Amino acid sequence: MKKLISSFLVLSFLSFSLVIESLPFAKSIEASEGLFDNGLEEELLEENQYDTDPASIDYPEEEMLEEEESGVPLYIDGQKQTYTGEPFWAGGELFVPLPAAVQVLNEFEDTASVREESVPYSEDGARRYLEDEELVQEVGGQESVAVRNIEGFGVQAYWYDNPPRLHFETADLLEVEGLRPGVSQQTVENSFNVEWGSAYSSNADYIGYYGDLHEFTYTDRYGHERSGDVPDIQFELKDNELTYMILSSDDYQTTKGIEVGDQLFDVRRMYGQPTLEERIDGKQVYIYHVRDGSLWFISDEDQDIERIGLWKYQVETETSVNDMDEQENSRDEE
Repeated sequence: MKKLISSFLVLSFLSFSLVIESLPFAKSIEASEGLFDNGLEEELLEENQYDTDPASIDYPEEEMLEEEESGVPLYIDGQKQTYTGEPFWAGGELFVPLPAAVQVLNEFEDTASVREESVPYSEDGARRYLEDEELVQEVGGQESVAVRNIEGFGVQAYWYDNPPRLHFETADLLEVEGLRPGVSQQTVENSFNVEWGSAYSSNADYIGYYGDLHEFTYTDRYGHERSGDVPDIQFELKDNELTYMILSSDDYQTTKGIEVGDQLFDVRRMYGQPTLEERIDGKQVYIYHVRDGSLWFISDEDQDIERIGLWKYQVETETSVNDMDEQENSRDEE
């Protein structure tokens, strides 16, 4: 894997007005439209451009996925499901095996509790509720649930074409305080009284700061400890579009209930296996690729989370993020 310096990326997510380098990623990409150059040299951008496949909430026509076709993977909140069975078509409708339906509804209950909302199956459990409501059908010799019935609980289903795969999402994983990367500057200002300043990079127009300042320490590439101040929330704008938010205060939490001060153990418990684990300038970083972007959890030596980044883009390694199955197979081989 090639090592390219992407100092602006690390500057944004690990420090505030501090230059950090040597992020060992081949390149970073936009999750749904194309390359995010992120400070890389122009010639490298031309060589490394990569377009990812956008998600669609509309399912493909049946002929796009033959009923007898197998090997189509299922993901829940970005995590590949290995033991729940695969989605399949029958009679013009998309189904998942009952264990998969139960798994996604159990995880949906967890995220609903973060929102202080209840689910109708909290007392009897998801499996019994599905059976009692006659939502379980025997299709092709296995107990299954139609995807549309799972969506009826509030779960979102997204289809990716290249390669074919189905994603369930139990919450908007990139949302905080009603905002997510991709919204306009005006939308941000409707929620926060942000102090904007010019960005020190051609890849961003403005950097915004909100709230109190917190000291943030890190180790530079020479082994020296450095420190700087970071705000409760930091924003970046490019072309009047929010490209990231960085949280440094426990006043805010993700849609799965993780906040600054929690531990990486809590992150794994709620989000599963990270897409990438990195050690950068004395910080342990968990990166999760999710729909439309990525989540970054940055912790200290005790694995206490110091900052949380919600980024519009994903980081491409030697394995294409457009093919999550290849990433999973690479981990299994290791």
